[in-house]
Amino acid sequence: MSTPVQPGPFRKSDGEVVWMCNCATLCKGVWVQLANRKAWQRHAPLQDISVEQFLRQEHHQSAGSTPGPSYVAQRLSARPSASTTVPRDDPYANMPPLVDDDDDDDAANDDNKEVMQDETPRSASCDPSTRRATYRFSPGCAPSLSVPQHNARDASAAVPHHSPMEIDELDEYADLMHDIEDIFARAAPDEDDRDAAAPLPQPDDRPDGVPPAEEVPEYGYAEDVDIPQNARRREVREALDCVRVLQEATLDSGGLADVTLNRLRAPSHAPPEVNALERASLRMLLARGDASQDNYEDNRAAFLELHPEDDIPSYDQIKRKIAEVTGVGAVHTHMCTFPLGPQIQAMYASPENARLMCHRTTRTEEILTARQQGSTATAYIDDVYHGTDYLREVQSGRIRHDDTVVMFSLDGAQLYANKTSDCWFFIWVLFDLPPDVRYKKRYVLPGGVIGGPNKPKNVDSFLLPALAHLAALQREGLFIWDAARQVQFRSAPYLLMATADGPGMTYLSGLVGHQGGHGCRLYCGMRGRLKPSANTYYPAAMKPDDYDKDRSDHADVDLRSHATVSSQEVRTTYLVNARRVIALGGRVEYQRIRLETGIAKPSIFMGLPRVLPLPTCFASNLMHLITLNLTDLFLSLFRGTLVCEPTDNKADWPWAVLADRGIWRAHARLVADATAYLPGSFDRPPRNPAEKISSGYKAWEYLLYVYGLLPGLLRPLLASQYWRHFCKFVSAVRMILQRRILPSQLRVAHVRFVEHAHDFELLYYQRRTDRLHFCRQSMHLTIHLASEVLQLGPGALYTQWTLENFIGNITREMRQHVTPYANVSERALHRCQVNALKAMDPTFDRSQNDQGAALSRDLGDGYTLLRARERAPKRLQGLEVQALQVYLQTRGLDVPQESLAVQRWAHLRLPNGQIARTARKEEVSEMQGKSVRRSRMVKLQENRFAEVRYFFEGTINGVQTTLAMVAMFSGPDIAIHQSSFGVLWACSYGGDTSRVVIDAKAISAVVAMVPLPMTSSEALEPEANSRYMARYFLIEKPGLDVASLSGTRDDEGENEEDSD
Repeated sequence: MSTPVQPGPFRKSDGEVVWMCNCATLCKGVWVQLANRKAWQRHAPLQDISVEQFLRQEHHQSAGSTPGPSYVAQRLSARPSASTTVPRDDPYANMPPLVDDDDDDDAANDDNKEVMQDETPRSASCDPSTRRATYRFSPGCAPSLSVPQHNARDASAAVPHHSPMEIDELDEYADLMHDIEDIFARAAPDEDDRDAAAPLPQPDDRPDGVPPAEEVPEYGYAEDVDIPQNARRREVREALDCVRVLQEATLDSGGLADVTLNRLRAPSHAPPEVNALERASLRMLLARGDASQDNYEDNRAAFLELHPEDDIPSYDQIKRKIAEVTGVGAVHTHMCTFPLGPQIQAMYASPENARLMCHRTTRTEEILTARQQGSTATAYIDDVYHGTDYLREVQSGRIRHDDTVVMFSLDGAQLYANKTSDCWFFIWVLFDLPPDVRYKKRYVLPGGVIGGPNKPKNVDSFLLPALAHLAALQREGLFIWDAARQVQFRSAPYLLMATADGPGMTYLSGLVGHQGGHGCRLYCGMRGRLKPSANTYYPAAMKPDDYDKDRSDHADVDLRSHATVSSQEVRTTYLVNARRVIALGGRVEYQRIRLETGIAKPSIFMGLPRVLPLPTCFASNLMHLITLNLTDLFLSLFRGTLVCEPTDNKADWPWAVLADRGIWRAHARLVADATAYLPGSFDRPPRNPAEKISSGYKAWEYLLYVYGLLPGLLRPLLASQYWRHFCKFVSAVRMILQRRILPSQLRVAHVRFVEHAHDFELLYYQRRTDRLHFCRQSMHLTIHLASEVLQLGPGALYTQWTLENFIGNITREMRQHVTPYANVSERALHRCQVNALKAMDPTFDRSQNDQGAALSRDLGDGYTLLRARERAPKRLQGLEVQALQVYLQTRGLDVPQESLAVQRWAHLRLPNGQIARTARKEEVSEMQGKSVRRSRMVKLQENRFAEVRYFFEGTINGVQTTLAMVAMFSGPDIAIHQSSFGVLWACSYGGDTSRVVIDAKAISAVVAMVPLPMTSSEALEPEANSRYMARYFLIEKPGLDVASLSGTRDDEGENEEDSD
């Protein structure tokens, strides 16, 4: 017989209708078939009370007798004692944990005589002795991992607790979670969950991969909008089940092969043995990067034709060999998981990599020493090691010298643009590595692939194998051989952050999402205001006029108080509210508490022993926030495409300057024309938004368009107050996107974000109830960005860019589209093994630039001079010879004009990976009608800007020197610069009247100089064209430091001798 989903009438497979109940009291939480409807009516009043309430009532009824121990006391007394104590400052000491639901109430009841045990057993045994470490499968869902509890406790007892999330049997956190889970296990569905008019439930006989008849909401069972009609407390129960699995996880129960388990506990102290033929075969496998079987077999056949006597491994044999050498494999369930432990071990297998993995420890010691000496006033905040939360964990001993600190990142993608093809990926980022290698693809560790084509219903269940493996490593320890120090040590991985986009974060954190009453993903506590015409809360700080909506009519909120809330305050509030959500029963009560607290369910990460205390580990995501959410808000305002309620009028929207179709198209043409001025190193330029913005506009296009071009292009259109307000926002965004931030810059960014959010409501929302939807959570979140940098480090170092790059690389490698999800999983596994192989033997990682070494010249400090180069020196003339003479005279040299001849070079690679090109080459291409993206505009030291004419070399005072002939731009227009909060650098181009010689190493970056349109008042000035036609505004590549960290390098293009 199929299992019912709610008490009441149930239609069996043979068509018979019976009465089913699983109340927590009389039925002990087990589905039973009642004799008749009369028996059902006796059980119905008891289906709304928990076991604890039932026993309390029994205790009061028997007041005259000797009171027996309460149910909770029985549970506590049944547990073995332990000597471990809770740390004094443990923020999780009072949180509730999980336990087996194996205790039944011994009290008998006469009504039990009327029930018959259902022939269908419960899905989970109540007897812990019958549990086995197995995966349980269900159609359309990932497997749930169930492991023996006693194994986890034995393993946990052997490892000292160092994390505030570590659970102990006598811990108040553990006791309460045990009790609450037991109550949930016995509790029947609430009265509010039953719908007499609903059709009888039928068994789900859909085959795997077939979508359900009804669309499942994106998160859980409902978004939290007002009091959701379909909110179910089963979300809490399912989350608690997942948390329990993590608390009980062991390495033995993770589905790993015996050889993998042995390597995790006893790593090899010697490099793997690979003979010459195997090494050659591995090189053939890695030759093209995509490990194509056809390519490998072709090379193998050619090799065997030349040397038929050699035993070259087949494709399958070499695939098995790389798995054997690296020890990296996959755990296959309804998804593909790549265990973290073997990948971390591989990172220490070579001396070169092992030394890189020591960076965190070394840098942390330097930061702590500097703080003790008080020398941090002008120090850059340049890594997560500066975060106060990280340093607190280090100083408290919860992060130790030999631990591995990681970040988890989750996101989904569509494999194909025109059909449902959801595929979810997650990765691990190693914070032990230096930032300049940490985000390159050979150091980013794949974590798992969740195939589609539909979105996962219960993401927690898909994450269980990976997180259970992590939890087991945290408890039992990961043993690593350090090839640099020649020692074996024990490491306990520490999860510092878990990141995702907005919808993905609701899966990880268990919060209600952006539409809820407490929708801030950083859980600052600010309450939203319910819009009467929509079931959505909006974070408006100012109370609307004539507004009396219940639970939303609170007074004006001071944004400054919420912007500076500390992580300790957030954690304390979260723990109190999480307890309420877990402990209180009843659907109506659950909906109320969910609305009041903003918590939908416990986070699965609560089951990890070593994690930054929740919810501060759930960092914001600058990529989606800044490039997608906020850009959409401002473009919708300027285009006038936001919803206009009947009580409002777009004629009263003075900011909607792009609403007119003609103006919008003219503006869009300016955006498209700017492509020629954006260097190739700026990656994808923004396309014509009038044609493409609604059909796949990329995040990077939005970034360049809104934060690069828009301040200059909107200046002639937007009223001064709105333009200045927008520029204030752009200035703060540009500062917060930096990888290295000065504390003084951070203070300025914080003030501007808060002022901007406040002024946004004054300028746009204007306390109007019909404009509440203007106030989005994305705008609210900006007030927290600066304070989060202090707590966690620069946000640019934990955005989703790393995962987006990983997804792009993996999906581009797909070759098999008949089984795309299996193929993409195979590509991710191959990436795991190749990364491990290169970490174990760095000689397998060949630099792409070795082949061009003969065509370049290394200048040191990360600068490289690249060809094209003139075949012979040529004499200088005019302003250029004068500029060179001036330069030489400043160095004490007086060289005759007729002796000045130079051999010109075309390109210079900069330390950030960009390539500065020259007017000498690009102007020729432009005159030939070729499409050129100008890469000759550069930023110099002291914020000066110039156009590079060419590079050349010379010997000055016996030292070989590389110089650049440049045409300078003027300084910025002071009035425009100040009114735009430093965003708009309007500079005039010197052209042929300006020539200066500079050291090539004075160039710091390639920038864009885009023509600045005139305002209507400027156009009326005398000789306006001659004054303003040569005026350009500056655009620097957003997130340039982060792009260089990921290994992004500009294309060298030509590498030849000039024929002229």
